[in-house]
Amino acid sequence: MYMLNEPTVEFDNAEIPAAVLGESPAVDDATGHVWWVDTVGKRLFRSGTRDAEAGFWELPEGIGFVVLDKSGLPIIGLETGLFVLEPQTGALHKLLDQTRAGHRFNDATVDAQGRLWASTMSLTAARGEGAIWRINEALALVPVIEGLTIPNGMAIDIARGRLYYSDSHPDVQTIWTVGLAPDGGQMGAPALFADMKSMAGRPDGAALDAEGRYWIAAVDGAALRVYSPDAQHLFDVPLPVIFPTKLAFHGDECGQVVVTSKQDGKDGGRLAFLSFKQGSVKGVRQARWNRPSTPDLA
Repeated sequence: MYMLNEPTVEFDNAEIPAAVLGESPAVDDATGHVWWVDTVGKRLFRSGTRDAEAGFWELPEGIGFVVLDKSGLPIIGLETGLFVLEPQTGALHKLLDQTRAGHRFNDATVDAQGRLWASTMSLTAARGEGAIWRINEALALVPVIEGLTIPNGMAIDIARGRLYYSDSHPDVQTIWTVGLAPDGGQMGAPALFADMKSMAGRPDGAALDAEGRYWIAAVDGAALRVYSPDAQHLFDVPLPVIFPTKLAFHGDECGQVVVTSKQDGKDGGRLAFLSFKQGSVKGVRQARWNRPSTPDLA
């Protein structure tokens, strides 16, 4: 199998603590910031283009993800709901409730049409209690996929009209796709995309590149795995951290990759920036959530 040349890896050296379980990199192309979260440590991080712009916010609950809205504000999924955080004050404004007791938000993605999709799971990773939702114009959770355990790997391929998602539980370790109607409704039954049970590493967070290839972090496997749109395992990107959790493209022409990870006794838990031979990688800029306005927030 073809192996992409091992990238040059640099770790964020800002004066912020390492995450216990780093997740969900969200790139602000306007400022160069990368927002990311510490699910277990209950923190939101901002890594800046200059160390003075870096910082972190302590949170009252476990956090699953961060995405950016159309104005650049961080939107975070906590245990009890979806919130906007005001960076200047640290104030939280709730947008909607997560009503399943004993559950929390986990993964999320924003599609090219500016719609937000998010997953929830049991705090104890109870089998079959995970789900994927679309957040509609009324700020309500619309169910899309049920019966998962640790739902991850979410990415929307608008060109092919489908949602990618995975289940990271050790007994599952599978990636699927499901067709989507233009309005975001599910079309047809989910289809198997890739079974990772025989590979090193479980399928975690994911992103699509400019060619429609599906990149997914192999947590426990020290690599990113890359698949073609027709599910061929094309190549791996080796990493110096054991537990990568999610990736995002950034930089000029999205030719670089940023990766979050879980602590591993070395550099795990720190934000990793991957640089490749010029032109060998071209990603897609992350979309921003075109969220409805609320009375207290523009």
